[in-house]
Amino acid sequence: MVLNFMGKLKKVSSYQKGQKGENRAAAYLRLKGYRVLESNYRVPQGEIDLTARKGSRLVFVEVKARKDESHGTPLEAVSPLKVKRVSAAAAVYLARYSDSYSGCRFDVVTVGPEKNFLGFLKVRHIENAFSTDGQFNV
Repeated sequence: MVLNFMGKLKKVSSYQKGQKGENRAAAYLRLKGYRVLESNYRVPQGEIDLTARKGSRLVFVEVKARKDESHGTPLEAVSPLKVKRVSAAAAVYLARYSDSYSGCRFDVVTVGPEKNFLGFLKVRHIENAFSTDGQFNV
């Protein structure tokens, strides 16, 4: 719940919460030297939250945000089905955009539920978190 401009409480949608987490993740990646190319790349096969580049490597990023652990940790929310859908969307992306990349990988950025020393939700970046065959590297 948040206050709207009239001072009334308004429910925040899951989509809005997801966008906030993705914005935080994108800002974090930029601070680490990544160039964010695209967000919310959607095709019938699936969706990629963020597509980024670091050097000549293309990085597909799945973002998971949690305010608390009542629905599990952010990393637990990356299911084998989600990996399959992200991998399928990545294959379409690579077929459409055949720029010269030295390779690609799949990362996960989690936002929360822990907080940092300033009280903000902690951001964690797991590079090469999973492979296209559904194998987790965490």
